[in-house]
Amino acid sequence: MTVWELVGAPLQYTFMQRALLAAVLVGGVCAMLSCFLLVKRWALLGDAISHAVLPGVAFAYLLGLPFFVGAVTTGILTALGISAVERHTRIKEDSAMGIVFTGAFALGFVLVSRIRSKAVDLFHILFGNVLGVSDSDLLLTALTGAVVVAAVLLLYKELVLWTFDPVAAAAMGVPTGVLHYALMFLLSLTIVASLQTVGIVLVVAMLITPGATAFLLTDRMSWMLAWAVAVGVVSAVVGLFLSYHLNVASGATMVLVASLLFCGAVLVGPREGLVWEWVRRRRVARARVLEDFLKQAYLLGAGGVAVAEIAGRLGLPRRHASRLLRRLQAQGLVRLDGDRVNLTDAGHAQAVELVRSHRLWERYLVDRVGLSWAEVHAEAERLEHLSPAELADRLDEALGHPRRDPHGSPIPPASADTGRARRLVDCAPGERVEVKEVEDEDPKVLRALEAYGVRPGVRLEVLEQDARGVRVRTDGQEVWLDRSLARAVHAERAEAPAGSSSDVLGRLSGESSTGTPGSARGGDL
Repeated sequence: MTVWELVGAPLQYTFMQRALLAAVLVGGVCAMLSCFLLVKRWALLGDAISHAVLPGVAFAYLLGLPFFVGAVTTGILTALGISAVERHTRIKEDSAMGIVFTGAFALGFVLVSRIRSKAVDLFHILFGNVLGVSDSDLLLTALTGAVVVAAVLLLYKELVLWTFDPVAAAAMGVPTGVLHYALMFLLSLTIVASLQTVGIVLVVAMLITPGATAFLLTDRMSWMLAWAVAVGVVSAVVGLFLSYHLNVASGATMVLVASLLFCGAVLVGPREGLVWEWVRRRRVARARVLEDFLKQAYLLGAGGVAVAEIAGRLGLPRRHASRLLRRLQAQGLVRLDGDRVNLTDAGHAQAVELVRSHRLWERYLVDRVGLSWAEVHAEAERLEHLSPAELADRLDEALGHPRRDPHGSPIPPASADTGRARRLVDCAPGERVEVKEVEDEDPKVLRALEAYGVRPGVRLEVLEQDARGVRVRTDGQEVWLDRSLARAVHAERAEAPAGSSSDVLGRLSGESSTGTPGSARGGDL
């Protein structure tokens, strides 16, 4: 279909021209008030008043009066009734709304059931008939809309202050009671102006959905009003033309378009859209994996490490690890020497920052928070990616510049003696060693070692070693460590303390070999 067939052809009819003007007016005015209702959490109030005007419309038909008079009267009485119930009883506002509007709506249906001859007209009041808007209806809608817009513009600052902080508004001398009833009166007028367009039942959506959509798009009230009016007008106009071409109910179509726009804001809204939130999370996750790749390349060795080994430590497929490698190469953080990955100066600096932050957080969580050393690794993994370098410096200062984390790993810049530590499984029987570092990847391993008393700084004597594990003596007790536990322990040869039996035997043997007086006396004996 051409643009003329979609838009121009329907407008050649006078009833469509009137319907278009009415739809624009109702969409804009309802949207403007919807912002205040949403922020004030009065969405149910619009529902209450819109349903409560039904008995007023029925009374107006019975008495031969214009329905506008009956609708406005019952709308205002409903608002006053809700306030009276709330202020003079212990019933809360939401319960008061539910009680009043359901009672009024039930009364309206009772009256409607007695007006058999007017059933068709009342059906239009319930569900709207924008295509049947008359010149007088259009004039009434325009006047009502003008009153509402003028009042909002005149009281804008007071309404915004009272809506967001009624206590501060009262303290500043703003007549909050007057604003309360003024907003209810404007709401009643707006609902009455919308009866012919979308009807009593559907006006609730037009009083909520545009404001809710705008709320997802901005955090400024002025822009929220502008976005809400745009959503309301677009929903009304697009819904009107769709109802014409599809030959469906106009009011319901307008509400469906507004609902679709809200769904669009939920999905792609710039502030809280699910799509952008997913994209942001993907970016954060991708950046985190890249940083983990750098960290593992640093931890696994300065002489280069195979991509497969890094992939295994990260639990990634080889193909995924290769993509990460190419991305890091493009950023100038790593280089590939043959089949081994080496860090550039920039990559090494970034990896050191990550490792330093991780180990400082582990030290902090154990020393200051009181967590077990078996529980801190996963939490530090999360915090290391969120912490700026300045925060790591503050942690370092607050902790007194520690040299090692709770697992014995050196906090960069690494101390010069870190290269001498060996795995416990590589130590020979008879060696006396001091535990320097315990790998912190597996909490189960850490809990088991903690139960055996194997921690950084503890001295061990290796008694036996085979394919199953290592038997050691610590604090006079013999402990059997299976191979998975022994591989996690890194130790250095311990210097024999002065005065120990080994030290005395060494000095005696040295004296005898050099012909000292001690050896001569031994010979004489």
